Amino acid sequence: MEFTEVFGPTMTALIVVVAIVYFVVSFAPVLWPAFVAWRNRSHLSRPFLFIAVVAALVYGVFSFLAFAVLLPVEAYGSFIAPSLESEGVAYGSGLLRVSGFLASYWWIFVPPVQLALTWFVTAQLGRRWQHICAAPPNNSFKPTPLRGAA
Repeated sequence: MEFTEVFGPTMTALIVVVAIVYFVVSFAPVLWPAFVAWRNRSHLSRPFLFIAVVAALVYGVFSFLAFAVLLPVEAYGSFIAPSLESEGVAYGSGLLRVSGFLASYWWIFVPPVQLALTWFVTAQLGRRWQHICAAPPNNSFKPTPLRGAA
């Protein structure tokens, strides 16, 4: 059996290192809050809840931004732009080029955006976490009876 080397050992090692870095950065919404929660300087109360809240906020904000920005652009590119182009109007062609680029290379932008969101959410929530955990529960909600109910 013959072995064909395509990339060489240096390029293969570089690809493996980039893949590992991509994998670790993709889990930043879990790893960074865990580091912040258990570092020696400040021990946050309820660290698992802190990690879960930060991860949920980061993934939720990222998903919301992706859908709020990309969904209208893709809808425009799929439904409105073709009819405009058939009429001879090239309105929004720059937007379609950017959309095509993002559709092809979205996977490059996910880890850096999630890393930035993770850093921001962890910093904002970390400063307020002790007060959030120390706040008394608000049990003052009392349902009002329905109108006409006896």
